[in-house]
Amino acid sequence: MQSYMYHTRPFIGPVLMIAVWIVQLLIAYLIYKDAKEQKMFAPVWTILAILPMFGYLADVLYLVIRELRPGQKAEKPPVSL
Repeated sequence: MQSYMYHTRPFIGPVLMIAVWIVQLLIAYLIYKDAKEQKMFAPVWTILAILPMFGYLADVLYLVIRELRPGQKAEKPPVSL
């Protein structure tokens, strides 16, 4: 009698968890760079993006808030004659 309680590949769970954390850290790094450029609270957004179970929701929230903010006025390039 074979028991189906145990997975045949027990290493997949930890590998998948590490892969998800790496993706979450990469997204948090990209949010940090962009938030710093947009003059938003970069450390706060980074911490929110790293938090487990809330990180991906914070990522979507960041994108929505970033798009709804008034645009940063770009400096006009100098006119050459």
